[in-house]
Amino acid sequence: MDIRRAAALSLPAKKARQPMKGNEILPTDRRILFWTTPYSLQSQLHRDAEVSPRLQTLMYEGLLSSTVNDTQQAYGAGLLRFNQFCDAEGIPEASRMPASATLLGAFVANYSGSGTGKMIRNWLNGLRSWHLYNDAEWHRKEGWLPALTKLADKKGSSFKRTPCGPITDKHLLALRHSLNLTLPQDAAIWAAAFSVEHDVTRSTRISCSRVNGHRVISFHIPWTKTTGILGAECLLTETGDNYCPVWAFENHLRVNNSPTNTTPLFSYRHETDTWSPLLKTHFLSLTARIFRAGNLENVFGHSYHIGGSLKLLLDGVAPEIIMKLGGWSSLCFLIYWRHLEQVLPAAITRA
Repeated sequence: MDIRRAAALSLPAKKARQPMKGNEILPTDRRILFWTTPYSLQSQLHRDAEVSPRLQTLMYEGLLSSTVNDTQQAYGAGLLRFNQFCDAEGIPEASRMPASATLLGAFVANYSGSGTGKMIRNWLNGLRSWHLYNDAEWHRKEGWLPALTKLADKKGSSFKRTPCGPITDKHLLALRHSLNLTLPQDAAIWAAAFSVEHDVTRSTRISCSRVNGHRVISFHIPWTKTTGILGAECLLTETGDNYCPVWAFENHLRVNNSPTNTTPLFSYRHETDTWSPLLKTHFLSLTARIFRAGNLENVFGHSYHIGGSLKLLLDGVAPEIIMKLGGWSSLCFLIYWRHLEQVLPAAITRA
């Protein structure tokens, strides 16, 4: 446990949300690390005999850093549900790891129809990580489990949220008219509406160029979902209209000037010369109020990717170019396509 507590220090400090009644336990991103079974304790003895505590701590830190915080939260939820299920059914702790294909199948069958199939698959992924952390065998694809997981997809279809709609010109117009782009916070919000970032700071590599008479700004993002720590380049191309991302980005840097190198890229400055990072929750809550006031469709974070893809498709940009711009490494981005009644006829008539 001392080894695992040392590794847990690599996790960012945070204030846990108020738990539901009966769930007063460890924060979700620490359960996989701290929750043990008779099997995991025995496995720990074997590791202690083979490598030093220092090396074990490094190994656990590496495992923790291999998944992002949102994923850790989802995985921790699966671990909670599994142990609640086992407690209710009187499953002894010694039988919970390695979990047999029969036990996993019963777990899936018990919760089928209580949520989406994706939710239950995320729970199983959390259990898999728990087994991985404790060097336990995993029986995910054995016995009835694959068929029961498909059943969970079917029975959970009614819980699926309506697909996110795209950000449209009307959304951007309402947002633009509601912001004062000479104010630090509003300048940051307007710039972030066109850009994606993950822990990127003002010291990131930013370059400017021209292509076919249009200015292009490129800045490096240190992490993406598809490339991991390899990061990617975010490209902003001048459009010459009211929604020009190059102008928005440059205006943000001009209004929010003189930061330190470690200041997050889309932070905004206060009158006291202190800085606040533009958080996703703050961005979405503020923009949602503006869109509701304009009687526009409610949108989420993915809506910006979807809206950008839709606009480029309608303008005739090739899908493979859009895929690269959006940072997708496969055709999975097709699930974000909306308004096909406009996209497909436009492409066919151009052909």
